[in-house]
Amino acid sequence: MELTRLGYETRLQRSPDPSLNGLHELERCLTTGGEPNPTAPRTPEPEEEPQARKELAPPGILSPEAIVLLAPFSIFGLLARLGIEAITTYSNQSVFTLAWVQAVGCLVMGIAQSQKTYIMAFYPPLYLGITTGFCGSLTTFAGWQRDVFIAWTNKPFNEASGWQSFIDGATRLLFTQAISMGSFLLGLSIGHHEFQVTPSIPPRKLRLLIAVVSLLAYIACFPLFFLLSPSYRSMATAALLFSWPGSLTRHLFGSFLNARVPHFPLGTFLSNMLGTCVTSVAYVLQNLDAIHCNITAMALLQGLSDGYAGCLSTVSTYAVEVNLMSRRHGWRYVLASWITAQLILVLIVGSPKWSGHLTPNITSCS
Repeated sequence: MELTRLGYETRLQRSPDPSLNGLHELERCLTTGGEPNPTAPRTPEPEEEPQARKELAPPGILSPEAIVLLAPFSIFGLLARLGIEAITTYSNQSVFTLAWVQAVGCLVMGIAQSQKTYIMAFYPPLYLGITTGFCGSLTTFAGWQRDVFIAWTNKPFNEASGWQSFIDGATRLLFTQAISMGSFLLGLSIGHHEFQVTPSIPPRKLRLLIAVVSLLAYIACFPLFFLLSPSYRSMATAALLFSWPGSLTRHLFGSFLNARVPHFPLGTFLSNMLGTCVTSVAYVLQNLDAIHCNITAMALLQGLSDGYAGCLSTVSTYAVEVNLMSRRHGWRYVLASWITAQLILVLIVGSPKWSGHLTPNITSCS
């Protein structure tokens, strides 16, 4: 049976099943010569959405409201990463610093994933802010891969043997992967709790206020950069300037590219590789023995590495994607990410390092 847009039959055939003849007679009365019968009852057209419901309509994840809300969550994620790095860095530490960073970010991501339905029913941009903004900016793929490469190639500058350097790099590579996946699964388990409260979408005026405050929070980073002591610039304030652009770039990459290649999230992959490129270039410029710059330039380079590259690349989303894939597709994605990132570091950092133009551990300009 073929139906028109209005739902009326245009071609009718008598069914050999007698039990269906009554149905055909009922359908036939809706048509006149194959055309809709104007006297037949019609399905009522949907009424226009009430204004009150329009007022509560949730914005999409690509709406200006959702994009602006990324700003404060990106700032909080970056500050959380810098804070965790500060309190977990000390002499004779047993666990490398970024392990704590990735663990916390993936744990929060797991909890948010398990409560996705509830958060989305309440306010979709909030879910975007927690996962893409906070967790994505807290975790960093670029910093992870950079540290692995430095551990593998740092033999000329320390007393470690080649085997020890290999074990150090492999430990950072494999244990970070394991810790990230384990923390995400732990978060999923912790977050399996059903709330008894029925979520409601915030009214438009409140959402507008949240968007304005979010935008002002990012704008406030610029006077902080200039008004606070220059010593804070390389520590945090320069990175804050690049936090929102980094997470926004990753969000747009993921939104438009992740579905392009089956079983391979191209947007997240490109975000991680671009972040690795940026942090590699910043590392080289900060450690070239022949470079002449000033403290502000060095702070901006550190800001690009911690802020833009750190927020552009992510381990939390990467862990979610690996968990959702089959074993074969997951390992293909993991190995492609590892190998491509290390090749980028070989090309950008390895060339000046092995040619003798790179002096590590330069933290300020002379």
